[in-house]
Amino acid sequence: MKIVHSLWSKPARGKAKGHDMALDSCGWPNKKYHYLSWVLSALQFRKYYDQVELVTDEFGAEVLVNKLGLPYTSVKVILDEINGYDSGLYAMGKIKAYSVQDGPFVHADGDIFIWDRLDSRLEYARLMCQGKEEGPLYNRMYMEILYAIAANFEYYPAVLDWSVDKNGGVRAINAGILGGHDNAFFAEYANKAFEFIDRNLTQLQRINPVTFNLIFEQFLFAALAEQKGVRLEYLNSEVNLSGFFCEYTGVPTKTKYIHPCGPSKKNRHLVDWLECQVRNDYPEYYYRVMHLIKSNEI
Repeated sequence: MKIVHSLWSKPARGKAKGHDMALDSCGWPNKKYHYLSWVLSALQFRKYYDQVELVTDEFGAEVLVNKLGLPYTSVKVILDEINGYDSGLYAMGKIKAYSVQDGPFVHADGDIFIWDRLDSRLEYARLMCQGKEEGPLYNRMYMEILYAIAANFEYYPAVLDWSVDKNGGVRAINAGILGGHDNAFFAEYANKAFEFIDRNLTQLQRINPVTFNLIFEQFLFAALAEQKGVRLEYLNSEVNLSGFFCEYTGVPTKTKYIHPCGPSKKNRHLVDWLECQVRNDYPEYYYRVMHLIKSNEI
């Protein structure tokens, strides 16, 4: 099983004013924690897996590999190919990374930290993901985006209507981790996602492009898998609230998987824990990050 990280840097450095080689905070209190997140995620995955690949662009390779020195076992520098797209479509980098895999893989976001291998049920799955996004709250959120798409776009995949009609609403997934053994499925899925985007480029600014990511990545994936009758394996099939994956106080004995996202990245206790974790477990990398920030190199 290969782990894949991806960084399309265009969305991640759009607000880094006056600094050509810096990433934004990307939801963290400041950029320091963003860098520490990449460090802890890459090194923890590398601790448990022999293959950890980075799919990125020239900027991402320069920062994560050349400057931070993260020990990826392979690097694909291909995401400059999508720099013509709106930076709000942040999930396009992930979709591209899925599409170029030719064997079993798990793509993991750069803010996921593990303390053991993933369960074999996930590693051997045809398709797998972090969890479900369904129920009244998620349905309301996704349907609001779908209404805007239906009102403003010229095209959207018919499988989305099929899924809503079949389920009486939206059943999506969380793509914090996403992967499997079915590379043919991922090729088709990526083609449909890019077609969805490309056929609506002139209408994109009529909606919020950031919310569109939820549809072409997480809902399209779930709908296409269901239509094809492919069983999904979930890291957690019962809990679909992101806070469940932030129980850092149980690391490493009770908790083996952390994924801080959304407002949790602003939690003072969590970011202090992140900093202490990197400083204690990987001091060489911690002080490298501090030096590079202080010298204004990242």
